[in-house]
Amino acid sequence: MTAIVSKHGELLFQISGNDETVKLNTPDDCLAVEDPPSSDMYYYNGEWVEMPVKPTPHHIFNFQMKDWIDPRSLDQAKEQKWLEIKQMRETTEFGGFIFEGNKFDSDEKAQSRIIAASALGVDVEWTLFDNSVITLSGDKLKLLQQALAEHVSLCHSRSRQARERIFAATAFEELEAITF
Repeated sequence: MTAIVSKHGELLFQISGNDETVKLNTPDDCLAVEDPPSSDMYYYNGEWVEMPVKPTPHHIFNFQMKDWIDPRSLDQAKEQKWLEIKQMRETTEFGGFIFEGNKFDSDEKAQSRIIAASALGVDVEWTLFDNSVITLSGDKLKLLQQALAEHVSLCHSRSRQARERIFAATAFEELEAITF
């Protein structure tokens, strides 16, 4: 096989054939060279060079600059960052929480069950996140509901703070520094 690369070193396609076939299928501003050892390489100064590590899924490789670039506008990057923060918030909110040393489920169904059980005010056997079972008194259920409310509130507070920083950001570097 022969690799056809652009004048900037980008692998355009691979071709198999005799020298005449390769020559006929090689555009004027391209080179016909040996295949690269792996697909994450570019051709430079007569040899295949490994691309640097891709910084984010949004980056594309610029073969002229020989580096990764983020083609998004700052506004597009802000929207993407906000979507990522909301996903982290949801994962954290519904991923369980700790109350008195035990991890409890906190998905929507579990939240409804905690609220309903707390309203009853009676002792309940409760299945924890790890499927072990404990007994909770009516008073403990009310404290559990309060802990759940604090957990949810904290998740939303953290995402609101992140959103404020996202939309106040004036550079990509500021966005990259924002975490949930």
